[in-house]
Amino acid sequence: MAALIVAAATVSCSTSATVDTTVADSAGVAIVTNSGTPALLDWTLDTVRVFGGDDSGPATFYLVSQSLVDVDAQGRIFVLEPFEFRVTVFDSVGRALSTMGRRGEGPGELGWPVSVSAADDGHAYVHDGTRRKLVRLALDQPTGTESPFGYSVIYARLRHAEFTPAGILVWARERYSGSNNRLDRLLSVRGQDTTALISGKPSYRTAVYYPRCSFTFSLHQPLAPRIRWSQWGDHVAVSVWGGFRVDVLEDNRLVRSIRWAGVGENRVSRSEAVALLEAQGYLGACDDGPAETIEKHGFHPQPQIVRALAVAPDGRLWVQVNTVEGVRILLLDADGRIAGVLPDGFPMPLTFLPDGRPLVQVVDSVDIQRIGVGSVVKY
Repeated sequence: MAALIVAAATVSCSTSATVDTTVADSAGVAIVTNSGTPALLDWTLDTVRVFGGDDSGPATFYLVSQSLVDVDAQGRIFVLEPFEFRVTVFDSVGRALSTMGRRGEGPGELGWPVSVSAADDGHAYVHDGTRRKLVRLALDQPTGTESPFGYSVIYARLRHAEFTPAGILVWARERYSGSNNRLDRLLSVRGQDTTALISGKPSYRTAVYYPRCSFTFSLHQPLAPRIRWSQWGDHVAVSVWGGFRVDVLEDNRLVRSIRWAGVGENRVSRSEAVALLEAQGYLGACDDGPAETIEKHGFHPQPQIVRALAVAPDGRLWVQVNTVEGVRILLLDADGRIAGVLPDGFPMPLTFLPDGRPLVQVVDSVDIQRIGVGSVVKY
């Protein structure tokens, strides 16, 4: 963790690249190890178009996250409005094209929509948490068809399925050992064939009673590794481990495992864990603070540094990382080499248009979330 703190402090005042990269082969998988301090990239983002938050019409959405926005190969932008039980499709400049979906308990209707994925044939696939199914919606159709396979909701802010040339990717969850722990797996589903690609075992604790809110429930252990993933075409980036590690799959085959030596490799102390949670503005159950939450649930001694991932059409990776100093964004090239770190305040992309322009979340003074179409300016 000390190495991570040093790196975050150094890049804020340096623009010279000091990252060394070594590549080793392990049974056909490239192990890419970066070491050193990345250069500060003198980049800014111009937002050329913003849409959403309208009082009426199709662009009335006011919540934006990676789970609620997706783009297809034609550049159409699919936005899920979970409280309106619909998906609205926009073109690449924010003009509404069509809507699909409706609320209901019948086949092909939406009861608890939590994420959307866009297929290149114009269909939207919505994860309905009520039935634990994918609902396939067609343009301008209120109802759709349901997938033959079901799976549990993992996180409401995570996209639960993606579409690649090698088949549908799905995060599935199942209990194991009769305990409160779960087994999370990345599955490839193609026709009747299902293949497990990657597994992760997040850490959980037993239920705790909260007198302040008269509620008892089990809380994810603070700082325990969670699923982070992103996809574009046949490129999929996944992180489910402590420290800094990102695995890259192509055509549903693991081809690259990326590390940042010294970052997050040491076990953190209780005081360091509290500092990390405070840097994230953490509030636990019933607004417990970091110290109070750790007292009740403990913490993971090797926190997951990776906060979010975004794969660009050119294969580059944008990796949002947690540090005691705050949240930063690393840029990795298509081979897994760290190219630099972006300035403070640079927004993490939700996803990308086919030409590489990022879509970002734009929040106004009353917390309405809109979609911004960005243009990266490099100095």
